[in-house]
Amino acid sequence: MAIRKLLAYAAIYFFWGASFLAIRQVVAVTPPFFAACFRFLCAGAILYGYSRWRGMPQPNRRQWMNTAVLGLVMFTADYGCLFWAEKEVPSGLAAVIAATIPVWVLLAEWLFSGGQRPNAKALAGIVLGISGVVLLMIPVGLHSSRFSTSALVLLLGCFFWAGGTVASRHLDLPRQLSMSSGLQMLWGGSFLFLISAGTGELRALPRLSPQWNWHLAFSMGYLILFASIIAFSAYVWLIKQDPVTRVASYAYVNPLVALLLGSLLAQERPTPLQYVGAALVVAGVASTIAGKRVAARETAQKAA
Repeated sequence: MAIRKLLAYAAIYFFWGASFLAIRQVVAVTPPFFAACFRFLCAGAILYGYSRWRGMPQPNRRQWMNTAVLGLVMFTADYGCLFWAEKEVPSGLAAVIAATIPVWVLLAEWLFSGGQRPNAKALAGIVLGISGVVLLMIPVGLHSSRFSTSALVLLLGCFFWAGGTVASRHLDLPRQLSMSSGLQMLWGGSFLFLISAGTGELRALPRLSPQWNWHLAFSMGYLILFASIIAFSAYVWLIKQDPVTRVASYAYVNPLVALLLGSLLAQERPTPLQYVGAALVVAGVASTIAGKRVAARETAQKAA
């Protein structure tokens, strides 16, 4: 069990951390919405097919509708923003901004879902995280306005994911998580296909096809198999084994992995100010998660 748990944590730490560089490599030569659509249609079909092969029942009508809503919010909106933004935002900084999701989830639970008021440690984490994001978005360089716009779009995607996370706790979804996530990915990929077609990306594919090579195939295969199927399955298994706050530690490990890989493999060089912003975000996320852990423990003690 200990080795299996170690491998599962390694999967969500490193596979998800490296996925931002893989996305950056893919969108360098492939239209972003089509790339995201292809990733999730493939991964969703594999998860759904696996669920049916295992004999899992078909969802009812309400569950079909709810997975469609979550697919639209969490996969179409969030990942559509992420893939589009990474045409301008380096992979390491994209991972740092995406790491703020636990901060927005905590705020959404408190403001819109009747959650407990954040304690001092969680509030400090929220302030640090927001301050770090502001520093990351300060315009620098020749294409600063495009970078800032893309970073804001990426942040908007994080808001969609956080909102979908909170909403999912109140929706009737298939009990089997592989079925639920597979359907959400299929819905999300389908909506992304419509966006890709509507924005004219499909017409550009024949012109771009000569640029496709084994690097692109490897990156896309990595996103489908390792980042979408293996890492997500490890995450779902860990949620059943460990406290959610411990599993959420991936949120401040992923940026470190992404920054390191971006620097070593893609020659990404954030400015000193952006490194300060990244450090604030990581510290803020860690403080937010720690504060949430303390609040959960205090609530349990009161109930006892």
